[in-house]
Amino acid sequence: MINADLDQFLSSGWYSEATLYLNGYTYWCEGYVKGDGNNQKHHLFVSKFRTIVTNEIYTKRVMYNHEHVGFEIVFEMDCDTEEELKEEFLKAKIFEGKSFWEVEQEIAWYDEDEPPTIKLEELDEATKQIILKEIKDGK
Repeated sequence: MINADLDQFLSSGWYSEATLYLNGYTYWCEGYVKGDGNNQKHHLFVSKFRTIVTNEIYTKRVMYNHEHVGFEIVFEMDCDTEEELKEEFLKAKIFEGKSFWEVEQEIAWYDEDEPPTIKLEELDEATKQIILKEIKDGK
């Protein structure tokens, strides 16, 4: 894992609003307990959206026509225990059709809240053209 401690991520980071970056996309992981009493479930969802890296430290979400480019929910699950949910998250093919373990050496964990946005018009022309092609191709 780039930019972070794998043990710390596996201990708590995966479940507590983690911001992961891989190949031009941010994966936002958020877990919580829903329900009450004996009816509680551990819930996790992972959303994905197009981002660019600024200063090799921060990412910015790319916006076009007031929409997040490439936004989709790529994983969502409820489990009886947090451990069961973690096991399912780690083996799910969330990251470009690969599991966490298959991309663990390539993925970066950023210690930031939800990334700020940048409008497509503010990008350099080369990056803008790449993203416009992705939009056209439905990525």
